[in-house]
Amino acid sequence: MLNYTLIGAIAALAVFLAACSDETPSPKTPRSIRAMTVTSELLGETFSQTGEIRARYEIPMSFRLDGLLVKRIDVGSAIKAGDIVASVDKTPSLNNVAAAKAQLDAAVSEVSIADLTAARNWELLSKNAISQAQVQQGDANLKAARARLEVASASLANAEQTLSYTDLKANRDGIISAVSVNEGQVVGTGQTVLTLSSNTELDAVFDVPEQILSEQMRDIEVQVRSISNPAVIGKGKVREITPSADTATRTYRVKVTLESSIDSFPLGAAVTGTVVLSPTRVFKVPASALANVGGNQAVFVYDTATKSLTARGVKVARYDDHDMLISEGLADGEIIATAGVSKLRDGELVSLEKDLRS
Repeated sequence: MLNYTLIGAIAALAVFLAACSDETPSPKTPRSIRAMTVTSELLGETFSQTGEIRARYEIPMSFRLDGLLVKRIDVGSAIKAGDIVASVDKTPSLNNVAAAKAQLDAAVSEVSIADLTAARNWELLSKNAISQAQVQQGDANLKAARARLEVASASLANAEQTLSYTDLKANRDGIISAVSVNEGQVVGTGQTVLTLSSNTELDAVFDVPEQILSEQMRDIEVQVRSISNPAVIGKGKVREITPSADTATRTYRVKVTLESSIDSFPLGAAVTGTVVLSPTRVFKVPASALANVGGNQAVFVYDTATKSLTARGVKVARYDDHDMLISEGLADGEIIATAGVSKLRDGELVSLEKDLRS
């Protein structure tokens, strides 16, 4: 009887085990992780300096002749190429033009008379009424009269050109940024009367202490902010650094070419320029994202295609209170795990929590 009972138990156990072997194991649910999208930023020592907005091209304007200034426009006037910005008294030049015209008229009359005389001489020579020498003299007189006509014509052209110099015209668009002479003063040839500043290309000009100046400033971006309106911010690149320091202040003149227009930064506006010295591009991430993989610092990077994690070695530049700055090993836009990294494994399939932050 005992044998039959034992045989039955063994048979039941075999049936149970066979049934269990036919069942398919349920797949393991991927671990849900907290993660963030990383974005780089510049890290370095910042330096700020006040300066002002100036035109890249400042053109001293002067007359090409002496004269009494009778008209000029005022500082701040916006002008176009070809506009008259100042004038000197035209009376002397008008008199010279009138005299040149009179000389030209006289020369035209001389040529007309000499031409008639030469033609009459040739006619008389054909009748043996005058000598060959007289004909040659008439031709010479005609040639001389024509030469005097050319001189008179050139003199008139010069007088008219000199008259045009009595008006000082702008050779480009811009703004009058300075005046040096007032109406009623006598100006000389080449004496600066006005300063024309181009309003298409602007510079922010700063005087930088020599202990701050370095060659790397030529390659870094400068943030320029209006002092009167801090909401107005522009950027630019250093285009010029004076080769020697000011003997009194020991500062170097630095000119930054702005990408902004004159509408944002008017000429003469006071601004603050800020640069980041020795900049390094870093990624600011929570300190909880750092893992120890094989004795090396690493983070787990999420692959959106395979939905898996990859352990990647990184270089930590600095630690803050709750964050760390990674200088090597990451790229903009990548997703990394930010919590529970000690439990994660390279190649592990995971899902992201809904509150993914960037």
